[in-house]
Amino acid sequence: MSVKIRLTRTGAKHRPFYRIVVTDSRMPRDGRFIETLGTYDPLMASGNVVVDSERAKKWIEKGARPSVAVKQLLKRAGVVTVEAPPARAEAPSEAVSLDDLREHEEGKESEFQAETAIPEEEHKPARAKKKTPGKQTKPAQQGASKKEKPKKEKSK
Repeated sequence: MSVKIRLTRTGAKHRPFYRIVVTDSRMPRDGRFIETLGTYDPLMASGNVVVDSERAKKWIEKGARPSVAVKQLLKRAGVVTVEAPPARAEAPSEAVSLDDLREHEEGKESEFQAETAIPEEEHKPARAKKKTPGKQTKPAQQGASKKEKPKKEKSK
């Protein structure tokens, strides 16, 4: 069972109010949840996040994964510390300039186009459409059947 910490919406139309809940990831947004950790009111100017920090930390230690929005709210409330960005890999010592790379790629494209050019007479479509047999009609029977109505002649 994958456990998430996410927002569930309550409140009226155009008056959003959210609860921060712990829930199974398979449950719908406003569906069943395990525990309520706090609330978030986006319409308040300040102090709009209320979180039980001990319970939130406990759930995160157990492996619950907060959503992106909840992670930001937990950072704002001081529950989760700001993580350092991952270390960048150093550039290789044999760095190539962007202009050199573009020139090299342009040369390859023209060589590739010359090698792969196919004469039109040899060109075949990659996938031909299959012809489906049409509805076969039976030869006309002599005499009118019961279902067929006799044609009325128009008088001029």
